[in-house]
Amino acid sequence: MGELQVADVRAQVMLSLRTDFENYTTFTPAPHHEKSVQAMLDQVIAWGGALKPLREK
Repeated sequence: MGELQVADVRAQVMLSLRTDFENYTTFTPAPHHEKSVQAMLDQVIAWGGALKPLREK
């Protein structure tokens, strides 16, 4: 992915539409997903900040 210049997020979360989304629309992750969801969002935010100068060109 690096050769293709793709910024990837390595943290993954396995969510279920049935158990982690209320009425299949409202995101309400189970408590045991909290740590992995936070790790994934931290990486997304970090990449977003790092790539901001490129988006402004």
